[in-house]
Amino acid sequence: MGIKMLNIAVCDDENAMINDIENMLLDICKKQNIRADIDVFCSGETLGKEVMMGIKYDMIFLDIEMEKVNGIESAKAIRKMDQNVIFIYVSAHDRYALELFCLDVFAFIKKPIDKEEFRKTFLGAYQRVCNKVFYFTFNYKNEEYKIPCKDILYFESRGRKINVYHLNGRVDEFYGKLSEVETKIAKGKIPFLRIHQSYLVNFLLIRARTKAEVFLVNGEKLIISEDRQKKFAKEYSDLLGGEIGCLQI
Repeated sequence: MGIKMLNIAVCDDENAMINDIENMLLDICKKQNIRADIDVFCSGETLGKEVMMGIKYDMIFLDIEMEKVNGIESAKAIRKMDQNVIFIYVSAHDRYALELFCLDVFAFIKKPIDKEEFRKTFLGAYQRVCNKVFYFTFNYKNEEYKIPCKDILYFESRGRKINVYHLNGRVDEFYGKLSEVETKIAKGKIPFLRIHQSYLVNFLLIRARTKAEVFLVNGEKLIISEDRQKKFAKEYSDLLGGEIGCLQI
């Protein structure tokens, strides 16, 4: 299954190389129907400042030898703030193997770039992002709960409580508003769609739909309210266009 949006950073002090990498990424994403947002940086310093401000990237393509702050120093600083980001180094030099190993680098691509090698590396990194477990957390009766988002069928608002329906049939509950859940879970990678004032549904676990109903993988059926049908149809179609069944690596 695909994810909602892939956030990528490209950092190199050569504009021509930045353009080449960005264009290759855009071409691959278009062919594979991957939804991606790409930010480019001409120095490790500016990239580091962006991450320090709270911007999260799924993967970073990084040159090693840059002025002021090199790629290794940038990665060390970023790794302290983000343990999950995937680093892919693109460099003409491969003499930094030991330092890269310590940074848990996903791959090293030698310049000049071989397009097929680049494609396979990127799709492998994308698959790793898709396989990550993203969690929804909530508090109830002085206890904090952590649930894998991929296992949540839907959230239901009932009075002052939110019911969380799991793929395995379990139901959790906590106090809150569905609008707050919607805002919180929108920051994650698993897409949830608001189909009703009372329902927020995991797009990945919708088996089928009509104009007025969705059918979940467990056989359950939920109503799409009339005032949300048009927006839901567009969001569903947009996400469906971004799905990939099997990566062509």
